[in-house]
Amino acid sequence: MHGCVDLLHMRRQRGLSIIECLIAMALLSIVVLVTCHTLAAGHQHIHHGDRIATAARLGRDMLEEIASRAYRDLDTPTNFGLEAGETTRAHFDDADDYHGYSEPAGSLCDFAGNAYPVHDEGFSRSMTVTATTHAVAELGRSFPGVSVVVTVRAGSGEQWEFKRFIPEPGR
Repeated sequence: MHGCVDLLHMRRQRGLSIIECLIAMALLSIVVLVTCHTLAAGHQHIHHGDRIATAARLGRDMLEEIASRAYRDLDTPTNFGLEAGETTRAHFDDADDYHGYSEPAGSLCDFAGNAYPVHDEGFSRSMTVTATTHAVAELGRSFPGVSVVVTVRAGSGEQWEFKRFIPEPGR
């Protein structure tokens, strides 16, 4: 009887068999694979969110710049678009001067002409300004003004549009 107990005790101390080790390694591999997939997906979501936030900032900055300009040029109030001598953005003095203006990737600048950080170089933006009216049903009337659309494009092909209606003053 004593020999039987020694034999059972010996079997318990042998450790894991090769099959048990392979099963444990397979389970561990699955856990590692799932964890890596989750981390990669999280990284993609963070990168996508960062692109959206950057595009929103670039679009908002340009909308604010355009809205800060005069509604129309005082020297030529009937002219829509660029007036004589307005060859660069630094000369734009009213909202409609931005119609058709665009900045290619790698050359975006803020209102003061300072280049945006390297992180923003993969984006481009273009502007459309059109004369329009905006109906406000609650007031029962329409207001003349300009519709501004800033389109921001990422190098990946994604595109976002930011819009603002600027009412004509005094109406």
